[in-house]
Amino acid sequence: MLMKVRKMVHGTVKLYGDGIKVFEDMVNGDIKILQKELENSTLEASFDLSKALKVSLIRVIHIFLTNERPTDAEECKHICDTVEEFDRINNDMFNSLHLNSCPWVRFLPGRGHQLNKAALEARDKLNNLYLNPSITKRMRSQGNGFIGKILSEAEHDKHIEDEDIKGIIGEVVAAGYLTTKGALSGFFLLMLYYPEIQRRIQEEIDDNIGGDREPSLDDRGVMHYTNAAILECLRFISHVPVGIPHVAREEIEVEGMRIPAKTPMITNFWSARRSHKYWDKPNVFSPERFLDDVGKLLPGEHILRSHFIMFFFFFVFFIIPCGVGKRNCVGESFAKSRMFLYVTSLLQRFTFKPGGNELPPMDSKTWKPNIVLKPEFLNCVVEKR
Repeated sequence: MLMKVRKMVHGTVKLYGDGIKVFEDMVNGDIKILQKELENSTLEASFDLSKALKVSLIRVIHIFLTNERPTDAEECKHICDTVEEFDRINNDMFNSLHLNSCPWVRFLPGRGHQLNKAALEARDKLNNLYLNPSITKRMRSQGNGFIGKILSEAEHDKHIEDEDIKGIIGEVVAAGYLTTKGALSGFFLLMLYYPEIQRRIQEEIDDNIGGDREPSLDDRGVMHYTNAAILECLRFISHVPVGIPHVAREEIEVEGMRIPAKTPMITNFWSARRSHKYWDKPNVFSPERFLDDVGKLLPGEHILRSHFIMFFFFFVFFIIPCGVGKRNCVGESFAKSRMFLYVTSLLQRFTFKPGGNELPPMDSKTWKPNIVLKPEFLNCVVEKR
């Protein structure tokens, strides 16, 4: 079932062949709306970039799910409110660790039961938004978007139940929106702290893309410093601090420690990405760590980039924020590709400065504990280039 769902996700995104152009058009279409909003904000002394990114990313996820763009501001607000409530409740559940260690607590009166009830209600609201009869009828007839594809598949595969569909929609929203929002907010916060790095990325954009055309995923091969900065951002902020609980299918041994079958395990991503054992000066933001002596992005087999591959079997993950293996994040390629397009498209047209605005700390360990870490606010001055 899981592999079939992944096939549908990849079939919808199609980050290969002609599908790349379709994906780029979908993302770039909404980036243009965001750019227009940023252009209108250039006279403001304080612009809330995190809010603008949030709305833009939710619109893209909505298009991915339905193959339709929100028709007006009211519909967009309703979608944003529903997704944000889903995010908030799930963060509350995550922060109540006793529900993970003692899941039976959710059946008892008290906060655990209340959180579980609120989480189910938030999930139902999200599913009512995307699985109400009017939408499902239209999606089935059109067969477009992720919802249309999974509904069509469910008609021919009785093993796909309604609960499976509801669960995967929540996962797509979490993977495609919540993680990317945290990563992009963290990235642009770092650009406010490191204007010299922002300038160097802009210089690379000017040299390889110019200002007359939109950035493309095909540009990734020549954007060495930009890719290094994105990788270093994912390592430095570690916006997904821990993995979701997994269970060992059989007894294993990790570095001399016996782990019995059916043992729940949670991966500490944040600690691994800040470990002095594997990283030189891990508490310093330095894109150069992912570049070779001539400024090229380190190949995938390099020790720094292969750390997370070497340690897949030891449940230690370094760069990939979505997990690994058959149960890794189904939206990983979708999220990483969008991050590249957002970073290059916005820095191609704009420079972001603190101005007189207070900045949140750049150390993510000081941010509010959540499933996905993000700065509490991101107010800045936007200058058109």
